[in-house]
Amino acid sequence: MIADGSAFLDRAGRVLAVDGTFLALLRIPSGGATDGLRRRATRDQALAAFLAGDGPDALRLAGEGGAPDCELVRVAGEAGLLLRALPIEDGLGAPASEYAMQAVLLARLAGSLAHEVKNPLNAMALQLALLGDKIGAESGALATACASNLASLKNQIGRVNEVVRRYLDVADPPSSGGFDAGSLLCDATQLLGHEARRRRVAVACEAQPGAVRAAGDPARAARLVLGLLWRALVGTPEGGRLLTHASIAGGEVTMAIEHGRAWADPSQAWMDGVVAAGAREMGGRLDETSDEDTVRVALTLPKERPL
Repeated sequence: MIADGSAFLDRAGRVLAVDGTFLALLRIPSGGATDGLRRRATRDQALAAFLAGDGPDALRLAGEGGAPDCELVRVAGEAGLLLRALPIEDGLGAPASEYAMQAVLLARLAGSLAHEVKNPLNAMALQLALLGDKIGAESGALATACASNLASLKNQIGRVNEVVRRYLDVADPPSSGGFDAGSLLCDATQLLGHEARRRRVAVACEAQPGAVRAAGDPARAARLVLGLLWRALVGTPEGGRLLTHASIAGGEVTMAIEHGRAWADPSQAWMDGVVAAGAREMGGRLDETSDEDTVRVALTLPKERPL
């Protein structure tokens, strides 16, 4: 399965997987993707250089009359290239703009929903406390049994409240000039706990909340961290482990993810380019190192300056 408007090429330039939207935007016949792409590259020197890995990672292709036809985004990897074609209509193109709009609206909607969940949870916790006080005034086996059940209910309400709190802090953080990198990393890691269990991947966060603060927009940093975590989780083999930690050195804060190596899903590769671009715009960088068994991805941002 490959994302809409995408094509995956091996290092020899052969198209291994392609989506119909990609073929349509580049006007390539569906029966011969590799030959069609090569023929177009022979007529367009900029495209030929782009496919060879030269120049920026984005290229606007000219259509009939010389007007921009579509934008091609390149993500290079060890196995080849992932190409994404985006129509040029208004700014980012209609589909990309719609996805961006959807992301903003869903974040606000989910934030409102989380607040609506917190209110009845707090009311339930208060009623349980009052009920516990009344039962505590009684004696006997029934009172003891009820107290145990109430304590269990209180613990479960606390767990739900903590999940909602984590979600709000990651999805809709308060706007400020900096953020707690340790808290962000731990909250985001824990939010993916259910998906990790479903994939049989052990996750752990060794970051210390309150110890490391980074500069920049906390909402944007949260999006970048979530994207990296998802990529890492997808790229971890069943039975593997994913570890996150935050550190500070000089004027930089680093949020790192280490995980076992599995087969890389080419349809997810574009996320690295998005995160790398976002990191650069925030004054930081994205680094990745790996060996035979482990992949380490590090998002480094400037340290928050004291007021």
